[in-house]
Formats: sequence, structure tokens, C-alpha cells
Amino acid sequence: MKEKTHFRFGATFKFFLMFVFLLTSFFINAQDLPENDPNAEYGLVYFLRGKGHAGSATAFSALIDNVRVCKLNNRRYSAHQVEPGEHEFKAQFGGKKGKKKAEVAVIEIEAGKTYYLQMIMQTSFWVNDVSAQEITRNSALRLFNDDKIKLDPYCGETDLDE
Repeated sequence: MKEKTHFRFGATFKFFLMFVFLLTSFFINAQDLPENDPNAEYGLVYFLRGKGHAGSATAFSALIDNVRVCKLNNRRYSAHQVEPGEHEFKAQFGGKKGKKKAEVAVIEIEAGKTYYLQMIMQTSFWVNDVSAQEITRNSALRLFNDDKIKLDPYCGETDLDE
């Protein structure tokens, strides 16, 4: 009878250790995608690009109000401080200015809030298109952890781009 009790204790202890490990790894990873300071005078906007085979050799341009703010390759993200108010967000293949046909995500930015935009490539028979779609924090964290994306501190820009 003592062996059976010992086994249950061992299984319970293993389960507890596994739970603690998963919980701490989630919090450690979640800190890499910090939320905005609630007292900030700006909104924090993340552009996230996960892994993918289609278009993987091409950097996608991220635009705010038709101005390119960064170019992101696969498994990269960027963070931008945006003034409160209504803004247009786009993603497209290359270019420094927004294309007229690019799909637009219009978001009312509030100071102290955080927003997440995933860059998605949509393929069809005739044309490939890139768009920026607003996602929740949970979806952003899942993308962040599953695709192991990293901050691109230069937003994909180099001195040669100018």
C-alpha cells in the first residue's frame, strides 16, 4: 500500500513541476512582446510577420497612413509609437508609398493601448496579395511563440535603402 501512495505522490509532483515549467515559460515569452504603458501619450502598434513559404524571400512593407515605417522579413516584428486618432495600416510587397489597391485596416488608436497587426499573404491563381490584419494579444503571443519571431530593431531598413 505504501508503494501505491508513493507512486501517486511522484506522479502528482511530476505534474506540478510540468505545470510550473509551462507557466513560467509562458510568462517569460510574453515579456518579449510588452504591452504599452497605460499612461503613455501614444498607442503602441506591432507589425508581426510569421513564417511562411510563399513570399518568404521578399520583405513586406508595413505602412502607416501611406508612409512606409518598416520592411519585415519572415519571423520578424516591429513596434511603433503612433499618435492617438484614426490611422490607416497597410502591408504590401515593396514600395515606400501605399498602393491604391492595397487592403486597408483603419484603427482608432487610443493613448496607452496596444495593437497587433499580422502581415498575411493571400495567394490566388491570378495574383498574390499582402494585407495587415488586426489580431488579439492572445493571437499575437501564439504567433510570437509558435513561429519564434524576433524583433527587427532596424525594421528591415539599411543605409542602402535610402
